[in-house]
Amino acid sequence: MYKKILISCLFVLPLLCACGGGAKKPDAPLSERRIPELIATVPSDALAVMCYDRLSEGLSLYDSTSVLHKLDLSAFKNARMALSLCYAGSVMPVLALDAGRAEADSASAVNGLLAQAASLRLQAEYVHPDTEARRNGFVIITPSSALLQAVRRHLTEYTSILDAPGFRQALAAGASDSFIIFRGSGAERLAPKNWLKDFFPRRELTAFLSTFADWTVLTPAADGFSVIPVCDASDTWYANILARLPYADSRLDALLPADTRLALALTVSQPDLRQAVVRWQDASVRLTRYQRALADLKKESGKDPLKWEIETDLREVALVHFGGGAVTLVRPGKAPVDREPAANPWRGFLPVLYGSVFALADDSCTASLGGWHIYGSEAAVQAFLKAERTAEDQEFKWPGKGCRFVVLQSDKILAWDKKGIKLTWNSNQ
Repeated sequence: MYKKILISCLFVLPLLCACGGGAKKPDAPLSERRIPELIATVPSDALAVMCYDRLSEGLSLYDSTSVLHKLDLSAFKNARMALSLCYAGSVMPVLALDAGRAEADSASAVNGLLAQAASLRLQAEYVHPDTEARRNGFVIITPSSALLQAVRRHLTEYTSILDAPGFRQALAAGASDSFIIFRGSGAERLAPKNWLKDFFPRRELTAFLSTFADWTVLTPAADGFSVIPVCDASDTWYANILARLPYADSRLDALLPADTRLALALTVSQPDLRQAVVRWQDASVRLTRYQRALADLKKESGKDPLKWEIETDLREVALVHFGGGAVTLVRPGKAPVDREPAANPWRGFLPVLYGSVFALADDSCTASLGGWHIYGSEAAVQAFLKAERTAEDQEFKWPGKGCRFVVLQSDKILAWDKKGIKLTWNSNQ
């Protein structure tokens, strides 16, 4: 199983930039379920928090290169845990463990853990039970002395991430004792340096995340996570804009090359999608720039991109990175006949109409295959036409029935259908 899930779950967020999500609104009251006690150890400015009912399940999802994995935590394998990621010059973890579930004598287990932490030059402390706060005793471990002091201060003042605007609503949206919650505004610091660099510009991805949703909640599901964006009702949150779009079927899987590295498909319904995009551009003070870009494309190509969109009766737009390069694809209402590569008269249309996620360095060439128009460099289009297609009996199944989008990258699949947004991965890899 992929051992950096806590960070790699950020994969969910940028790939929603062309798709949106069904955002939960924070006007719903917090559910009556128990708030995890260890939330008290999470600083109010934490960028992300993971709470799991059992340490053995939760910590295995965190970066396997972390110094925390050098600790022998077998005595605490069934302990409740809270792992927060905080910024203190760099992103660092703060691990809190419920000391009441140690397999052996609690005092001995705690003392042994504190000694281990000291030998690894980690900051660690046992916090005694607090009857006033109805809190059990727990152990805090972090590489940062500044973060340990911050946790101490929060505990003394009875403050935590629960005081961060919107977090209680994010917690309620998850409705689970085990969850991961990301702060949207923390993406720039959370994202690894080379994050998805082979596919998208990092700056654009992280900048977008701050406008996608205030919080994003992941709760365990079969072979992955359910994903819930949480934000207020403002149109400046992109998750709100496309949540109302109808569902449709994605048919991209029939054309995917066997060596596909990343595939993203967005089903399109008009005029719903165009109205949603304009609404978001307006709320985000980008409408003038958007209209100018459309006007420039019309002047360059002699065709209004909005009219092209309607005349094409576009049903699906896609991006595929594979061994031969990268291409974008369009599936019109009426399937075109297969056509050999030629000059593309509609260069630059897709990223302006559907988002920069569909931008290519070279989209000068176009061809048609299997009911789709294909765009890219001449070399990439030629390679795509000649590519070996994915076998029908493959283990991977494209979840394209009644969806808003589907994303495939490596062993991970992200899809939003009528049951919600789901991130799954191949547990055999």
